[in-house]
Amino acid sequence: MTDYDPGAPNARRFPRVIVPDEIDKMPRLTFNTGITTNIFLSRERDDARYFRHGYCYGEPDHLPYHWDQQDFDETHYVLEGKIHLVVEDAAGRTIVLEAGKGEHIYLPAGYKYTLESTGVAYHFFWTSGPSPKVGVADAPEYSRELKALRTSEGN
Repeated sequence: MTDYDPGAPNARRFPRVIVPDEIDKMPRLTFNTGITTNIFLSRERDDARYFRHGYCYGEPDHLPYHWDQQDFDETHYVLEGKIHLVVEDAAGRTIVLEAGKGEHIYLPAGYKYTLESTGVAYHFFWTSGPSPKVGVADAPEYSRELKALRTSEGN
């Protein structure tokens, strides 16, 4: 019998189904007042090499969340509600993207994004890639939480 070490490199890199209950139990990272995410597939927890997956939850009146996306592409698929994104290119030109339930937004690297409230609660699935080699850069404590889940969940 082989000992299983969930902390070993690639120990959680195996095919499996991730069920809603598992996602709901993931720790939440707060982006700003009224907007959170839970990353349920990551390099830290799952040894994912190329992308991350998560859900984002926004209250109807959340504060804006801004990020400068330099080194990864991202998509947002709206599960509930409506999202409103202001996009700015390197020359300072802006456009507004809105998506409702069942719609998908593609957000390539090289732009600045601001997620603004719409007066409607929303829930969307996001994915990004390539996955950074080292943790959630802006949230090292959250990155440590994800890594700690490796051993608490066993295999």
